[in-house]
Amino acid sequence: MRRLLRTLLAIRRPVSLLLDVVTTLLLALLVVLTAQQVFMRYVFDSPAKWSEELTIAMLIWFGYLGITVGYRDGKHLSITVFSDRLPPGGQKVLSIFVDLVMLTFCMLMAWQGVKLIRLDAINIMPATGISMSWVSAVLVVSAALMILEALIKLLRHASGLETEETVR
Repeated sequence: MRRLLRTLLAIRRPVSLLLDVVTTLLLALLVVLTAQQVFMRYVFDSPAKWSEELTIAMLIWFGYLGITVGYRDGKHLSITVFSDRLPPGGQKVLSIFVDLVMLTFCMLMAWQGVKLIRLDAINIMPATGISMSWVSAVLVVSAALMILEALIKLLRHASGLETEETVR
């Protein structure tokens, strides 16, 4: 079990770095493209149609990848009124349950994402000519990354190891 956890953590390091770089670049590009759209619309009264489509596609990717980063870092908003009242053992059981639900949900999301990619293959964005499958692909990418995170969290619970340092 520790070997599997070490392997998943080794896979996670470069993937996590790439995820951070991609989300940062997406945010920067979103700001630039949105500013360009506003400038072209209000200064020249001629907005670029391609930039609106591209901004929407990038916003969808940024949103889903942001959810993934939030899950990885444990930064999602949560209501802890119930879990805070549980004893430590109950909190651990609840945490395992939550990670199992997350794993199941992400597997379903990946499966449905693949189906959506196939359906969207015929839909082409008119201004850019980009297939909507590229937009739908974020469902599978995000789900796969969150499956990796859920497996790491579950293996940590199962092995009793809560930090990366204790795995080495």
